[in-house]
Amino acid sequence: MIRTLLFALFLAACAGPEVRVAPFRARPDATDAGDLRGPFTGKVLDATTRTPVAGALVYAAWSFQSGAGLQSAAGAHEFVGSTDATGAYTVPILAHVPKDTRLVDFELLVYKRGFVAYRSDRRFADLGPRMDFAQHDNQVLLERWRDDYSHARHLRYVGGGAAVAALTGWEADEAAAEMSGAPKRPGSMGTDLTVTTGRGPYIVAAQLLSEADIKAQTKYDGSFETGPLGDEPDTTSYSSQHFKALGRGETYDVALRMWRLDPGAAQTRYEELLGSLPSAQENNAIASRSLIAAEGDIRGVAFFDGQRGIVVLLTCGKNQCATDESAAALAQKIYDRIQSLWATPGSKP
Repeated sequence: MIRTLLFALFLAACAGPEVRVAPFRARPDATDAGDLRGPFTGKVLDATTRTPVAGALVYAAWSFQSGAGLQSAAGAHEFVGSTDATGAYTVPILAHVPKDTRLVDFELLVYKRGFVAYRSDRRFADLGPRMDFAQHDNQVLLERWRDDYSHARHLRYVGGGAAVAALTGWEADEAAAEMSGAPKRPGSMGTDLTVTTGRGPYIVAAQLLSEADIKAQTKYDGSFETGPLGDEPDTTSYSSQHFKALGRGETYDVALRMWRLDPGAAQTRYEELLGSLPSAQENNAIASRSLIAAEGDIRGVAFFDGQRGIVVLLTCGKNQCATDESAAALAQKIYDRIQSLWATPGSKP
């Protein structure tokens, strides 16, 4: 009888509590342990400029085990989100732990093209354990990618997961080329400038216009929140950037949409804008073709770059862009930036 009771107590001790004690702190300035179940909050910043990184993938995974004594993996639960315009992220609390399992681990991954990924459990530089992760108010400093880094090593560090694989597919191509001994292509990941499709550099909208560019043109003395627009996610063919004026109405906002397509499809997209934008009139002052448009208090400028297969639509509130010429000047800055990022035969460096 005593032997049976001792054995039962042994099995209960091996089974342990439903949730393992977290290996990270509740907050950066706290000594008490966090909760593996969450919720989790933090902010993602560029390690160089300390500016928010918007639109970064936030991938979280909880791992479970089952059995007593000799335990075995019992599945996982995933969460996929992204950082907002201020670089903030929130991972909601795990609703429940599956029956007859124990929650044993939590991992957070932050991934943004142009940066070294962040993992809550280990560092990229030496693959050593990360000791500064916290459940709440966590600060993620993303290091900018350098051409001497290895894509193959980076992918091993990043790990798996369907959402992660979908976003890192382009980098797998770079890793394969690297493993085959092909020469490294400069700028293959740095500052979001990548070569992946055979149609020239992969340019995103955030590269093409800055807060400083806007202020230099419009003399605006306020501040902006920046990040992608909410109409549709960034893809290999579409990218956006929104400059939302803090404490002001939308007539102070600026927005940029960019399509990167085959030249024929890009021309079709431009024709669609020409036919659908209110009061659109072609003036062909920028790139291959361009137009100006207006609706209420919003001005618009669009242009088509036939060499690169790029279409850009800039919208600017009339309190920010007082004249069509002011909006067109911002569009010209965008086109100049495209030319500097993606040289073509016969174009000026």
